[in-house]
Amino acid sequence: MSLRFLRALAAGLALAVSLPACEVEDSADEQNATAATGRFETFVGDDGQTYFQLLAKNGERILRSEGYTSLSGAKKGITSVKKNGTSEARFKVLQADSGEFYFNLVATNGQVIGTSEMYASQANAEGGVDAVMSALANPTSAAAETGGPRFETFKGSDNKTYFRLRAGNGQIVLQSQGYASKSGANGGIESVKKNGVDASHFDVFAGADGQHGFRLKAGNGQVIGRGEMYVSKSNALRGADRVRDILREMTGSSEASDAEIQAEIESAADGLLFMSESDYPFTFVSAAAPGADVTEALVREKMASIVDNDDDADKPMADLVSMSSTWDEWKAEGHMCWDPSDPDLMVLCNKMRNVEQVLEANLDNIQVYYFGRDGEPGNVEGVGVSLFIVGRSPSGNLVGVRTLLIWT
Repeated sequence: MSLRFLRALAAGLALAVSLPACEVEDSADEQNATAATGRFETFVGDDGQTYFQLLAKNGERILRSEGYTSLSGAKKGITSVKKNGTSEARFKVLQADSGEFYFNLVATNGQVIGTSEMYASQANAEGGVDAVMSALANPTSAAAETGGPRFETFKGSDNKTYFRLRAGNGQIVLQSQGYASKSGANGGIESVKKNGVDASHFDVFAGADGQHGFRLKAGNGQVIGRGEMYVSKSNALRGADRVRDILREMTGSSEASDAEIQAEIESAADGLLFMSESDYPFTFVSAAAPGADVTEALVREKMASIVDNDDDADKPMADLVSMSSTWDEWKAEGHMCWDPSDPDLMVLCNKMRNVEQVLEANLDNIQVYYFGRDGEPGNVEGVGVSLFIVGRSPSGNLVGVRTLLIWT
């Protein structure tokens, strides 16, 4: 009898005796809910695609799909999960650059058909594989219950209390660590409500094969909630933004003021240096510029005093050569993320991601501009090139960050 089999048997028994704190049964379930070992839920995402998530018998989400163009496509995906999820060989346990672990369920053609939550250790991730295999013994299927966004608590197979955040479409968008008591979990919910309205408290990290996930941290750095793994960094950023928007809606928080955005940016950029021939920090910048599009001419005009009063910058601003890139082009370049084997560089990489996330969560029409002494339009050089990443804040002002580069 294999160790894997014993772990799977133990996981199945533990899940079988753990009931969710808020269990919802659907009379339209395809199978007997009492005998069910797990539950597939389908839901429509904000992108209009249909997804499914697999919940263990205790209500914990243990697997989620990518998007399908139709409900029938998602149901075929569920069938594929049922078929492939009975084979241990179809699960791939991976480590993210956060040090945590997750797994993909892969079909015989190599396509990822399901991705897990994040786990603190490889052993826990392997236990998650066992939980999926146990849940697939006799799962039900139904549409996820829709309604307003809400927190739900449930008992884990370790007898700890967990909470999850459901969006209005029924999707589980955030799940907690385990707490020794329900009161502890309720305290965690309050911490999520407090910290989750601030984009700087979200940490986006890379997994394998381009996948990315996010975590929500309290002010002391403790992880208080985890999202799912996404197929790309941009999707993970949107996922974090969605959680933040849901929490703002739930708590009645208004759109962030410029002062709040400044605090978020400065927190995220603390210790971040842009590496060129010399290393300079990122600083917050803002200017009143209501009603105008974000253009090179506007940035040159509104940020001139900052550049002209900086001893290290090329100047005067009015005479500098300019270069620009789109926000998508900037993000695609992966600044400070060039060498995953360099731990110091990866610290800067993660900080850069957080700054990008704060900017994207708070600003519209983000643009990137460079101003230097030498070169020609589109090809800037200088010993104090000013880099501006700016956009429009909810108040209508020009807001963003600036740093200096040495490009010779």
